[in-house]
Amino acid sequence: MLKKKEIEFLVYWEKKRLENKFNPFFFIKGFAVGLVIGLLIALSLVLGWYKRANMDANTKLNPLVLLLAIVLIGVFLAIFYNGFRYEECEQHYLELKHKEKESVE
Repeated sequence: MLKKKEIEFLVYWEKKRLENKFNPFFFIKGFAVGLVIGLLIALSLVLGWYKRANMDANTKLNPLVLLLAIVLIGVFLAIFYNGFRYEECEQHYLELKHKEKESVE
């Protein structure tokens, strides 16, 4: 027997799963996490707590390249998180459908 929340999720996901896998909310959330990680990397370079990495970065790294790397980290994590959340919801949906089928039989 399915609970009320599980039935609500089944109805919701039956409509959403047929749409495109791209969900702007998950994309924005993943992008924000990626930017935070990228900014923490940049902050560690600026503060210079790892001297060798800081020496390499100062001699070879253009600030524009660092900014581009931060944005690319954000975009990569946004795409990865979006796909992960979609697959997670799809897996939950399939488990609930199987549970519903088992309870009917």
